[in-house]
Amino acid sequence: MTLRQMGVLMILALVWGASFLFIRLGVETIPPISFVFLRLAIAAVLIYAVLRWQKISLPRERKLWYSLGFVGFINAALPYCLFAWGEHKMGANASGLASIYNATTPLWTVILAFSFVRSERLTGVRTFGILLGFAGVVYLFSRSIGNIDSLDTWGQIACIIASAMYGIGTLYVRRTFGGLPALIPAFGQMVSGALMLLPIAIVVDHNSWQTPSLVSLGSLFGLAILGTAIAQILYFWLVKQVGAARTSQVTYILPIFAIFWGWLFLNEAIRSDMLIGLCLILLGVIIVNGKWPFRRQSVAASSS
Repeated sequence: MTLRQMGVLMILALVWGASFLFIRLGVETIPPISFVFLRLAIAAVLIYAVLRWQKISLPRERKLWYSLGFVGFINAALPYCLFAWGEHKMGANASGLASIYNATTPLWTVILAFSFVRSERLTGVRTFGILLGFAGVVYLFSRSIGNIDSLDTWGQIACIIASAMYGIGTLYVRRTFGGLPALIPAFGQMVSGALMLLPIAIVVDHNSWQTPSLVSLGSLFGLAILGTAIAQILYFWLVKQVGAARTSQVTYILPIFAIFWGWLFLNEAIRSDMLIGLCLILLGVIIVNGKWPFRRQSVAASSS
């Protein structure tokens, strides 16, 4: 990567890491489903403005919009709601733990690719990497195994399920929208996810609506603008510049920033079990990917 591309990668990790802080603060006075609806709606408006600025026309094919609707559900509305609800119900260290569970997305992607589309070869080494990564999840979750009735436990389970949903979404986007300008699936999943959640938010959350605090409102707009709209634009720019494989290196940095933001603004403790679990998960991801992150690329590899 060039210095500029590495800088964008670091900004993306910093912004996405802060997303877990924004979620934790936002759902304190805004119900989770309403919070996610507003997040998606604001992001959709901003991305649409960028589409208009770049003079990119939206597709009209009904079949394509059905696909965009599906990815809006599986890759935005559902996992965003699960993370928002999970952080709302989790106790201490919610934002840091959620980011660590989010780091399992590449492991879920490989498992799902092998199980359903057979696009990945599951070798013995990759199997070991998957087992090692999920050993980190089990180690993190071990504190809660004996307390299955706790909302904190179910909050963690929600975050793990959300990461698996991201794995499905990654595979679906990769197979379905390869020939489209990158901002179209980004806009499509935002707007379709928002439309899905609007009636649900009205039915489920209307008894919980209250005047939100300034902190929650600031977190909502910070998440929608920085962690969703701008992050999507940066992400797709980076994919176009250096490819999906190198862009996925953000996985290794994001939880570190998230834990730091949680420590700085929420006084979340940096527990030893969190660091051990994170190391096991990231080591598993490295083994599954078959390469060490940020290593020097050969000339042949960099031109591909």
